[in-house]
Amino acid sequence: MRQIILALSFIFTSSVLLAQIKKVDEVNASMSQGTHHGFKALIPETPKKEVIKKWTRLLKSYETKTVKLKKENDFLSPDASIPSLGEQSLNVYTQFQETPEGTYLTAFFDLGSTYLNSGMHKEQAEAAVALIKSFATKTAKESIAEKVKTETKKLGKLEREQKGLVKDKEGYEKDIKEAKEMITKSEKAIKTNATAQIKKKKEVIEQATIAEKIKVKMKKFD
Repeated sequence: MRQIILALSFIFTSSVLLAQIKKVDEVNASMSQGTHHGFKALIPETPKKEVIKKWTRLLKSYETKTVKLKKENDFLSPDASIPSLGEQSLNVYTQFQETPEGTYLTAFFDLGSTYLNSGMHKEQAEAAVALIKSFATKTAKESIAEKVKTETKKLGKLEREQKGLVKDKEGYEKDIKEAKEMITKSEKAIKTNATAQIKKKKEVIEQATIAEKIKVKMKKFD
């Protein structure tokens, strides 16, 4: 079990390192309000449902409630107060795309007159990248850690089942050993019994002879 846990830990560490070095790309993409600048990142090993849940929780800490827009792919977090992106509140539109590698998150920060982009808002864009990268790394770590926990629990269950099978086998072997000993004992008893029967049969014949002789003597007095 120790070796398997070490292997799981190695996989976890490797995955976390990959999660940490994934970059945040600045994109120009289509969303509910048209085509605008946004920031896209992959959250490895994490299903869409979990990413949405944790992104909603993060945005809640910025005094906003995230809702799904009807008939759109976007989620809207209106009037979010994110100090690192400026003093003014802003609308955050987010899209989530699940893939075999994980879930892509694309965030659009509506500043009112324009959307956040590195060409016009260098420092704010860097802050947005840092925010998304931090979120992606933390979420991926938690997701992978949960998977390691789940797989370790499964491993423990399998090991307990394996130990049970080993114990059952030992029990069966003990039963077989005891049965063989009983057979050997019974075989010896059969041989002893056969010898005793021969002896007893001889004694019966001798006793019958004696009894018959006595009967003959008794007839003399009839």
